[in-house]
Amino acid sequence: MAEDLFLECPIHRWFELSYAQYLTIPRSVLQAMPHEWKKLFEALLIELDETIDWRPKEGRYWCRLEDGNGHFVADKFGNYRHPVEMPFKKGEEI
Repeated sequence: MAEDLFLECPIHRWFELSYAQYLTIPRSVLQAMPHEWKKLFEALLIELDETIDWRPKEGRYWCRLEDGNGHFVADKFGNYRHPVEMPFKKGEEI
């Protein structure tokens, strides 16, 4: 029964079996996508905002990259104003 719910929900399928509570995508990675893709993504974000009042009234979300030992480390995707050059094919070297 629970497996059927998992298979029916695309969000569950995308997150797979992780325990992740949030989807965290660096802005620079999103900006590296083709223009048409970004327009579609923007439209979906606007639709989300128009449908659900989810943004916090106070405070803000803040993400930092940690290594496997819980120590903060440098994030090559962390500066959207000076993004790293990104490949458009998975597996290509950055």
